[in-house]
Formats: sequence, structure tokens, C-alpha cells
Amino acid sequence: MPLEAPMFPFPAFQLVSLAMAVLSVRTLGRAWRHRQRLLAEPLESRQLGLLVELALFVLVPVSVLLHELGHAVAVWLAGGRVTGFGYLLFLGWVEYVGVESRAAQFWITLSGNVVSVVLGATALGVGLFGPFRRPVNALLLVAGGMVLTTTLLFYPLLDVATGLQGDWTQLYRAGGRAPLLLGAVHASLLLGGIALWRSRWLRWRVSERIGLPWRLDERDRRALAWRQLAEAAEQLRGTEPALDIAFEQRDGVPQLALRWVGPDGPRVLLTRLGERPDIVEAVALAGDPPTVRANWRALVSENALFRQPSPFVTLLERLRAATDALRLAEGA
Repeated sequence: MPLEAPMFPFPAFQLVSLAMAVLSVRTLGRAWRHRQRLLAEPLESRQLGLLVELALFVLVPVSVLLHELGHAVAVWLAGGRVTGFGYLLFLGWVEYVGVESRAAQFWITLSGNVVSVVLGATALGVGLFGPFRRPVNALLLVAGGMVLTTTLLFYPLLDVATGLQGDWTQLYRAGGRAPLLLGAVHASLLLGGIALWRSRWLRWRVSERIGLPWRLDERDRRALAWRQLAEAAEQLRGTEPALDIAFEQRDGVPQLALRWVGPDGPRVLLTRLGERPDIVEAVALAGDPPTVRANWRALVSENALFRQPSPFVTLLERLRAATDALRLAEGA
């Protein structure tokens, strides 16, 4: 944040930054001790907690440094000279001279926040769509969310509440039409972020990308389990073209019907979700007309909804084999 006076009128800011620095060192030490497991899969809850700490106490300070460097580069591009540069991990400032244009001063003040938004959005985008392992996805998603939230929400609120005279106070007190345009963009980003946060798509996507349930309710879990079951059936049909798959309704409940012909007659396997999304109920039928031969209930771990390859494929294969075995045993 470019300033013409010392940045911190209150010693509390330095004390808070010092405390956060201690936590950063502690987090790096913990990460080093657990380095062999830190990026291993499958991702576990305790492991996720350490990745969150790394995002907050290591990656966020890196983004703050890049934020301040963005200000400094903007000063240089505007023909000015940096006379002071401060960095306290979670806080920083840039002082400069030689820039008289109000428009240039506005862009210098805005530049660090543009860097932060680009960094946060990039981390979030790579975490949601990139080719990395799930622990890396989790680290990027947490860091990206923190950087964006801090830049667009917490920093402006802190600036206004404390009289810090930081970037956002300077930007919105600048004359002309630029603050109005900035306000419209700022509000759009905040509203878009809120809409994304509340979307089911984000809950599903993040859960799949990190391999752990994230903010999922029972409706989400049921929908994901049903989708996994349907995708597993499609995978089986890819290896066995003679397998017929149909999606049906029975007593208002969707079920998946797999039909095939064995060496001694037709077989049918009906599967559906039970009273809980982690329970799969299956009914085996054989003969003509089809007659119920067996009933099964399988408990599926919640984390299995996000594993690759899907354990639902193995489950359906075993249920099919069990259906064949029952029929063959009767005909033997």
C-alpha cells in the first residue's frame, strides 16, 4: 500500500504481525516434521488442517509480499521512485515520490490489490481445474480463497474500521469517476463470490478435488452417491457391451437395473440408495420370469464418494458375481 507517511499509527499492528510471524515459523516446523505425509493421498482431515495452516501462515504472507511488489513496480512504471518499502509478513507498505498525476497515483494504489486478486483467482482456478494431486488442490483452494477474501472484504473493512489510511481508503477518496467504477467492479466481485460460495456446484467440485466432503448436506451426498453408482454402471458396460442398463422408478425411488444373460438364463441386479446416502441396497433376480434370489445392503464410506477409481465399480462387480453364484448354485 503506497503511503506518504509511516504506515502504522498503532503499535498493535506490528504486535499482531509479530504474533502471526511466530505462528508462521511454527507451521513451517510442523510441515517439515510431517513432510513425508503432507502431500500424500488419500487426503485426511488432520493433514488438511496442516495444509490450511500452511495456506494462512505461509502462502498468504507470500501474497502480501507480491502485493507490495506490485505497488513498487507500478511506481517504477509511472516514473516515480520508491523511497520506503516495509514488509512484516502480513502487513506491508510502499512510500514513493516523483508521481504527481492523480490518475497515476490511483493506479499505483490499486496495483497491489490487482496483483492479489489475480493471485487468488489463479490459485482458486488451478485448485478447481488443474492437474495436481488432491493435497495440492486443497492447499491452492484454501490459499486462493483466503487471498481473495482478505483483499476484497477483510482489508477494506479493516481499513475503514481502524483509520489505517490504506489502499481502499485512498482509492475511494480519490476524485473523479474512477472510484465509482472501482466500486461497481468491487461489488460485482463480492456478489459473484457470495453466489459461488453458496452454489451446490462449488460444494461438489471442491469435495471431488480434495477427496473429502466439504459443506455437503444429505441431499448433496445422496446426489453424489447416485451419480457415482450410475457412472460405475456405465464403466461396467464399457467392458461388457452385452450388459443392459436401465434407470427406473420403484415406489418413487430411483433404482439402477442391470440385466444380462448368463450361461443358464437371464439375471437382473437392482441397486438403489437406502435410507442413508452411504447405504446401497441390492436385489438379485434370476430365472424367467425373474425371481428374487437374494438381498444385500452395502455400507459405503462417505470418503469413497470422491475416490478414484470409484469403489462403486468394484461393488457392482462383486454384486454381479454374487448374483451369478447364487443362480449357478441353484442349477448345480
